[in-house]
Parts: sequence; C-alpha cells; structure tokens
Amino acid sequence: MFHPLDILKTDPDGQVLWLGGIESFAAAKGRIKELARSSPGEYLIVDQITGHKVCVMLGDSTPASSN
Repeated sequence: MFHPLDILKTDPDGQVLWLGGIESFAAAKGRIKELARSSPGEYLIVDQITGHKVCVMLGDSTPASSN
C-alpha cells in the first residue's frame, strides 16, 4: 500500500528523522499527537506527491522566562 504522506521529526541537533509513511493528513496529525506524548518537539508532514510540508510543534516548547 502506498502512503503518500511522510512523518518526520527534527531532533535537537537539527537532524531530520523519518518516522514512517501514513495515508491521510488526519491520521498523520493523530500519529504525531501520540509520538509527542513521549517525544515533544517539531514534526513535519510531507506530501510525497505535491511536496507540500506542514510543520507541527507539540509538547513543552515554551521558552523559559527571564526574570
């Protein structure tokens, strides 16, 4: 089965890790929510057909306040 969307994660070192293929945007968002529970950060959904990319940030990425 062809999965037209790829899920990727950018690690703290700036490397992009491929996490797998998936069939729909809704399924990709759900999978990213699952993954972000244990590994928050920046995820990408990439459409292999159009090249369209969507960045998804999940988890605690709030900058620390400076007092």
